[in-house]
Amino acid sequence: MEFIEEIASLRDQISFDGTIDIPEDFDNVVIAGMGGSGIAGRIFQEWFTKKPVVLVNSYDIPEFVSKRTLFIAISYSGNTEETIHATLEAAKKGAKIRGISSGGKLAEIIDNTLIIPRSFQPRSAVGFLTVPLLRSFGLVNEEEIAVTKNLLGEEDQHTQEYQQIANDIFSQNKIPVIFGIPGLSSVAYRWKTQFNENAKVLAYSSSFPELNHNDTMALENTYRKGEFYFMVLRTKAVRKEISARIGITSKLCKIDMKGIEGEGNSLFSNIFTLIHKGDYISYFLAKMRGVDPKDVTIIESLKKEIGETK
Repeated sequence: MEFIEEIASLRDQISFDGTIDIPEDFDNVVIAGMGGSGIAGRIFQEWFTKKPVVLVNSYDIPEFVSKRTLFIAISYSGNTEETIHATLEAAKKGAKIRGISSGGKLAEIIDNTLIIPRSFQPRSAVGFLTVPLLRSFGLVNEEEIAVTKNLLGEEDQHTQEYQQIANDIFSQNKIPVIFGIPGLSSVAYRWKTQFNENAKVLAYSSSFPELNHNDTMALENTYRKGEFYFMVLRTKAVRKEISARIGITSKLCKIDMKGIEGEGNSLFSNIFTLIHKGDYISYFLAKMRGVDPKDVTIIESLKKEIGETK
């Protein structure tokens, strides 16, 4: 499958109706996931606020994990070393364990694993990895999914704007800097990682209002300021205080920030239409740079050498 086909498949991915079994009684949620698989947990953590949610993106788990913990392991391949190690540690503590994977070892060690379709790059399976979480916790309904599916289809037909943004970055050798607003910091991070893996360029992400307490001091006078391409991800319904911060930050720091809005009226539609836009921009940048957006040879070589050192 061509990589652009993987990107376009998001429209169908969000219709995937699989869910995981959520126990009635638990005190906290711990989600383990790395890289392209880990973005699902980031989106969920930012959205679900009824109980504490902690992300694990390493080998170790928090000390508080217990029989009262709902532990969700997410690994597209099912063989992610760090996630498997964390899952086995959670099992020792008696946590309620659930999994989302296309198979692999994870499906073997977790009885309650939702199996999702194979044949994608992990980062291209963001719909399969994320929507089951949102469905399982009742965070999205079928009407929102149907509306978003149509919006994604429209984006697939009108990619000229994304090509232009990619060209602006490419033609001036810019480094992408992506700012998000509350509710979209996980999406800003997703854009950052897509520029890394797809286009093979370094990128940076942060979010309002937190960035006004640190990044702001660097924005006016940082080294090589002209080499950065600033973008801010937002919704049409951004609260006025955040909108004011964006405008004032741009003025005081003397930077232009390309505003990129999500589509639709729900958080779900805004998240996934913005993810889609970022995927296209990073894909077009990869093609302009002459690099293969699917290639992750160095990551695979690293995994192999780590395995050989054990």
